[in-house]
Amino acid sequence: MDDIYPPKMTIIEHLEELRRRIIISLAFFLIVTVVSFIFVDRLAHILRIPSIGIIKDLVFLTPTEAFIAYLKIAMLAGFIIAIPFIIVQLGLFLMPAIPPDKRKSIFIWLGASFLLSITGIMFSYFLALPFALKFLINFAEGVAVPMISVGKYFSFAGAFLLMGAAIFQIPVVIGFLSTIGILKTSFLRRNRKYAVVIILIISALITPTQDIFNMLIFAVPMWALYEIGILASRIIEKKRSTQ
Repeated sequence: MDDIYPPKMTIIEHLEELRRRIIISLAFFLIVTVVSFIFVDRLAHILRIPSIGIIKDLVFLTPTEAFIAYLKIAMLAGFIIAIPFIIVQLGLFLMPAIPPDKRKSIFIWLGASFLLSITGIMFSYFLALPFALKFLINFAEGVAVPMISVGKYFSFAGAFLLMGAAIFQIPVVIGFLSTIGILKTSFLRRNRKYAVVIILIISALITPTQDIFNMLIFAVPMWALYEIGILASRIIEKKRSTQ
C-alpha cells in the first residue's frame, strides 16, 4: 500500500490529485444525473410522498418551473447515487496524507460516512420533512389557502434530504479527527456548550425556513450526533492507550 500511496507529496501534487478526483467525481455525477432524468417522473412521485395528505396539489407559476424542478430532482438523485463513489474518491485523495498505520481505519470511517449519509437522508424523508410540512402548512390554516409551487416544494424537500446527509456526518468527522490525533475527548467535553451554540447557529443557517420548529428538527439530532462523536472519540482513545 505504501508503494501505491507515497508517504509524501508536494503541494502541487496534492492540488493536482485533488483536481483529478473532483473531475472524476463530477463526471460520474453528471452521468448518473442524465440517467436519473430518464426516470424523473418516478423520482418526483417518490419525493412527493412525504407531502401526501398535507399538500393537496402542486402548481407551477411559470412555463419553465416544472422542467427546472424535474432537473433539480435528477441532480438530487444523481448526487445521492454518487455518494459512495465520491466517498471512495475522497478516500483515495486523503490516503497519501494518512500515516501508513492508520490507512486501514480510513476505510472504516468512509464506510461509516456512507451509512450515516443514507441514514440522514432517511431521517429527513420519513421524519423531518413530513413533520416540517405539516407544521408549516397547518400554521396558516384558516388564514390563507396553501398554493405550493412544484419548484418550491421540490427545492424544499431536496434541501431537507441533503441537510440530513450532511449533519449525520458529525460522528464521522469527530471520530476520524480523533483517530489521527487532532481532536481529544477532553477538548470535546470542555467545549460542549460552545458546540451547542455553534449547532444552533448552523441549524438556523441551513434551515430552509426561519422558524424555530424547523431549526430544532436539525439542531436536536446534531447535538445527539455530537454526543455520539464524543463517545466514539473516547473509545478510540481507550483503544489507542491499550496498544
